[in-house]
Amino acid sequence: MSLVYPGLNFTPLNCREDTLLWIVGVLLLLFCSLDVWYYLRAAFVLVRAWFLSPVFDITAEQTASGRVVLHDVDLCHMNNARYLRECDFARFSLYMRNGVFKGVRALGATMVVGATTIRYRRPLCVGEAFELRSRIVTWDEKSFYVEQRFVSCKDGMVSAVMFCKQNVLRSSPDKILQHLCKRKVEVPEFPEDLQHWINFISASSKALRGGKIMLLWILSGSLVLFGSFDVWYFLRGSWMVIKSWFQGPVRDVLAEQVINGRVLLHDLDFMCHMNNARYLRECDFARYAHCTRNGLFLAARALNATMVIGATTIRYRRSLAFGEAFELRTRIVAWDEKSFYMEQRFVSKTDGFISAVMLCRQNVIRGNPQKILDHLCKRKVDCPEISEDLQHWIRFISASSQALRAESGLEDKTK
Repeated sequence: MSLVYPGLNFTPLNCREDTLLWIVGVLLLLFCSLDVWYYLRAAFVLVRAWFLSPVFDITAEQTASGRVVLHDVDLCHMNNARYLRECDFARFSLYMRNGVFKGVRALGATMVVGATTIRYRRPLCVGEAFELRSRIVTWDEKSFYVEQRFVSCKDGMVSAVMFCKQNVLRSSPDKILQHLCKRKVEVPEFPEDLQHWINFISASSKALRGGKIMLLWILSGSLVLFGSFDVWYFLRGSWMVIKSWFQGPVRDVLAEQVINGRVLLHDLDFMCHMNNARYLRECDFARYAHCTRNGLFLAARALNATMVIGATTIRYRRSLAFGEAFELRTRIVAWDEKSFYMEQRFVSKTDGFISAVMLCRQNVIRGNPQKILDHLCKRKVDCPEISEDLQHWIRFISASSQALRAESGLEDKTK
């Protein structure tokens, strides 16, 4: 029976259970998120090496004992990655006892692993004891080279051999050793096998630098290309034509076609809404799709004609904001002896509001709209009635053209 304190709603037993629950939960989260044992063992190795007697011979071999435990194994033998983990701990002890860590810290330097190579000769099985023998073999102007051997305690066989290139940052091995030994230390001769590995690293580095140089050329060329041309315009225009080519054709030349769009970052101006120029850009892509699907492009090419923009007018009714989805609805509303007239509407998907309306005059060169339509439809196609607003805009174009001709002294020439 639990003891309930007067005026309190909990018992000491429940309080202890809650505390234990929190502790277990935090520890579980910690062990799931971090390799806790790595940090604990590394700290233990450093503290233990601190209290062991120092090793004054920098190149002397040091031995650490180990045993293959359950979390080291894969197919009942030591996993290849665990060998490198054990080598980490052995190097921590090596550098702590021979003073290299002390010299690195005194000179404000840092050491990082630059490369490793390991050869497995015989597996170490679960429960098997081994010795890990580590020594600094030699060094150059940038790195220490450390050899580490796994020696089975069962029969003394060298089960694996690893070489580690330990890079020194913000200093050099010579400076570290001079600081420790107070004299110039001669570099030991490089063993033949180690020299081959160093040659491999050098060749690999050159190959990677060559790859980086190639990548640099590619990126620089792309930067020049994107800086000189509106690459996305050409890519997207080509994509719209190809995509429309594989979609089903639209047999009705006057039918409205719809494409979907969204306001992206590169569409914005300083007001954080779609820039007025981007509306016309979107209309270009919509017309490419429209004329591909209804066959106008093919018919014009068959008659050796070309279509170019002669004039546009656009009215903005409400801004399209960043991320806003819209439909761009395109249709041919009329034509005359020289041009097609197309209407394009930006309709917000949020509420169906028509945010902008554009009229486009698509001039036909080396042909005329009627011939293109007759060729496409194999019959006479009547032009729809021209709406009042479109008539006003056509008159505006005509008046503007006459005024410009008069300024240039061309008023007597044919339009």
